[in-house]
Amino acid sequence: MDKYLIIGAGPAGLSAGVALSANSIPFEIVDAGVKVGGIWDISRKETPMYKSAHFISSRTLSGFSDYPIPTDYPDYPNHELVQSYIEDYASHHDLNKSIHFNTKVSKAIPTDNKWSVTFDNGTKGTYAGLIIATGITWHKNFPALQGKYSGRIIHSFDYKSSELFKDKKVLIIGAGNSGCDIACDAAREAGQAFISMRRGYYFIPKYLFGMPSDLFKEKYGFPIKRIDRFISELLLNKVVVGNLENYGLQKPDHGLLQSHPIMNNRLLHHLGHGDISAKPDIDSCDGKMVRFKDGSQEEIDLIVTATGYKRTFPFLDDEIIKSKEHKQVDLYLEMFHRTHDNLFFTGGIEVSSAIFGLLSLQGETIAAAIKAKNRGNTSYKNFLDDKRTKQHNLKRNNRYISSLRHERYVDKPSYQKLLKRQIKSFAHD
Repeated sequence: MDKYLIIGAGPAGLSAGVALSANSIPFEIVDAGVKVGGIWDISRKETPMYKSAHFISSRTLSGFSDYPIPTDYPDYPNHELVQSYIEDYASHHDLNKSIHFNTKVSKAIPTDNKWSVTFDNGTKGTYAGLIIATGITWHKNFPALQGKYSGRIIHSFDYKSSELFKDKKVLIIGAGNSGCDIACDAAREAGQAFISMRRGYYFIPKYLFGMPSDLFKEKYGFPIKRIDRFISELLLNKVVVGNLENYGLQKPDHGLLQSHPIMNNRLLHHLGHGDISAKPDIDSCDGKMVRFKDGSQEEIDLIVTATGYKRTFPFLDDEIIKSKEHKQVDLYLEMFHRTHDNLFFTGGIEVSSAIFGLLSLQGETIAAAIKAKNRGNTSYKNFLDDKRTKQHNLKRNNRYISSLRHERYVDKPSYQKLLKRQIKSFAHD
């Protein structure tokens, strides 16, 4: 039986390897790094990881489905502990023997119902299928600034430590969790620090009543989503956090559940203490002078753009990724290519909570599909019909704001149910 190739040895690729191994499906994994971990391996030549990074979901809910995070870890482990946990997970499942490190895929071409793969060292291989687990934080998305900025500008991907900010006037663009972390680093180290946000966002404390907030939500969340949303907005952002405009921030123009949550108490602390100042969106640049849409302006030495990533797969031809209807790859259940039945994707989703358990479930779903195909199950033929044409509303009733990040958002509870139902269906002949 031909092997399947898993591209990427981060959490998504390892989860896929565990699932294929459990179903006796041959595979090998390739990764451009020197060890497992993906973005969490800060020692690799290129990674978006930085020294102050921590999990934004809590330890209790963040582990792989079959391998909990150790209980002696803190509630929100730092990147070194997360990397150690991922390495332990790979060792626990004896995956390292199946991984080729320092190996990058240059080109992958479908041929005769298989995939011909060329690696950067010039070698080639033929595989029964591809499982792409390369992640979504590798290809930088820069904002289009009006005018010409003459200072230094970098993407958050290239940021590593706060030493970069020493005695500089620094502007962070973007209010995702990475942007807020980096802004806090700038607040401590920079001569003067600013953060620019296109809109107002909600801030969720990492603890509620002494409990990690995601665990609190898991235990005490209200069952009716409309009530949940109303009470959450009232409780978190009127009672617990307070009026965000008092910190110089813009009033959110969306509901609490309509954007990725900002899990960062420290930024509000620094804003309240004057260590950093909030600014609206940028209007234009002229030399080092940056003008903002409220009419204010500041001379800035260094800009860090925490403005997200493009979803690209440079080793695949454009016709595989794009079509007349879709500028990005159109996937069934965010995993299965619509027309190439042996092309799978994992780890490309976004959720508002912990993801490692979902990666385990994605791996199990892919393995179940391959197993059903190999057995010639009728359920697999029915699945192919659905895969070609069926559309699921993976966001459910959540109306996320328009951004690159939210294009691949899924509602976690309903997505879990859908995948479990799909796995169960494959078991029937």
